[in-house]
Amino acid sequence: MKALVGVSKNSAAGRTRSLLPALATALLVFGADQGIKAIVENSMRVGESIPLVPGFLSLTHIKNDGGAFGILGGSQLLLLVGSAVAVVVVLWMLLSGPGSRATTYGCGLILGGAAGNLLDRLTAGEVTDYVHFSFWYIFNAADAAITVGVGLLLLSAFRSEPGRRPAD
Repeated sequence: MKALVGVSKNSAAGRTRSLLPALATALLVFGADQGIKAIVENSMRVGESIPLVPGFLSLTHIKNDGGAFGILGGSQLLLLVGSAVAVVVVLWMLLSGPGSRATTYGCGLILGGAAGNLLDRLTAGEVTDYVHFSFWYIFNAADAAITVGVGLLLLSAFRSEPGRRPAD
């Protein structure tokens, strides 16, 4: 019986160790995303562009009713459900047990970014985008956090665990 109690306490402690940094990261991403969006929305007209590095990077205010890169434009229900599912899956990953630092911070980045864009979709039916590299689509901080978070999860998945040999 003692062994079962010990395992339960250890796994709960492990979950807490993963959950707190992930939630702190998510809150930081969410706050930064919403703050920057508020500044852009209150200081620029939709369609307005301010060159930051001429010919390379601009601050461009657009509204996007689609997903990443404008895909699924006009499919609000699908995007809302997809965002909600992403939040639930990331929370499940965090609560299922301790992971690597890359997994923990990757989940935090995805959670914060998904929550930021989900709030926009729920309140305005669209997302404010503003980062515009001349060679790429216009995006926002939430999109960047989600992308980096997915990269960290992939990195974590492909890293072999200590003492474990990769499959042939």
